[in-house]
Amino acid sequence: MTPSIYRWRKTSDINRDYALFELMYGETALLDLGFSDGGTLEIAFNANISGKILGWAELLELLEEGKALAELDR
Repeated sequence: MTPSIYRWRKTSDINRDYALFELMYGETALLDLGFSDGGTLEIAFNANISGKILGWAELLELLEEGKALAELDR
């Protein structure tokens, strides 16, 4: 994994209690991760993720990074 290719970007929605974080591949959002209003960690895969290949270890590392960001923002 090249660190500069993948990054997290915080997004906001006024209808949510907690922010969402987008996993970016360059300038393309691949998935959204954040806590629901009920406190459940949720992941939504965007259509842009189609065709992208991530190794299992890479995916887990990125999801743990996103989860840590979401927990800090709670």
